[in-house]
Amino acid sequence: MQLLLEGHIIIGFVDGSTPCPTQFSQESSDNSAFLSGNSSTRVPSDEYKIWNMHDKALMQLITTTLSPDAISCAIGSTSSKELWTGLKEQFSTVTRTSIFQLKSKLQNIKKGNDSITLYLQKIKKARDFLTAASVFLKDDDIVILTLNGLHVEFNIIRSMIRGCETAISLKDLRSQLLTEETLLENVSTSPVFSALMAQNNGFTSKNRSFSNSGGNHVSPNSNAYKSFNNNNNNKGRNWFNSNFNSKFGNNKNFHLSPVPGILGTSPPRSQNYGFQAQTCQICGKTNHLASTC
Repeated sequence: MQLLLEGHIIIGFVDGSTPCPTQFSQESSDNSAFLSGNSSTRVPSDEYKIWNMHDKALMQLITTTLSPDAISCAIGSTSSKELWTGLKEQFSTVTRTSIFQLKSKLQNIKKGNDSITLYLQKIKKARDFLTAASVFLKDDDIVILTLNGLHVEFNIIRSMIRGCETAISLKDLRSQLLTEETLLENVSTSPVFSALMAQNNGFTSKNRSFSNSGGNHVSPNSNAYKSFNNNNNNKGRNWFNSNFNSKFGNNKNFHLSPVPGILGTSPPRSQNYGFQAQTCQICGKTNHLASTC
């Protein structure tokens, strides 16, 4: 409102720099005044008429901008200056309590789920209220308050800014925070990142499924496993050898069917999977080696 009044060169009506001129500028004599006993009458000056017309128009302009709660301040005002002074006393009174509340509000601003742009707008709005109350904060203090209200995901950029030898301006702070926000959004929506997360979740679910279904196995270091292995070592080995030899023979050739792989289907091949009679280097017997003697 003050900028509007200054732009139209009518600010003097409300601040007192354009005072009200004299209402009556001259005296005139007429017959009616003479008959009534008065030798002269007062005539309103043209300057007063023009000033009063502008003042009443300015009162209408200010009144139309008031809210219903503030319209009561206009009641009883006889001039724009009186109206302006009443509004100023009503809404521009700054106390120590109001300044404390404004500072507390500024310090408690957090980013939360807001964007960087909205977060910085909240900080600027709180700072503007303090500036209107003649409380001026340095840019370094605003930078510290802004960094303190960020999420932990901004720890890298926060550490970089705090480690700078020279103070960062608010313009550069805004630019760097917006860039960091864009990078974080791109990382969270990256296909590679999503694929890695899906693969990790699938691997975890498979491990949990295996643990729930068949994970209750006996450890090789447990006493039960050692006892079972010592009692059934020779029996199990002889049973496997005898059954395998009786079914497949000692010199049985197995032909593998082609199996598709990463580089295509491998050519058929044959390998000898039969057991050859091998002599133990310790006892001289066959069907086992020195490592299992």
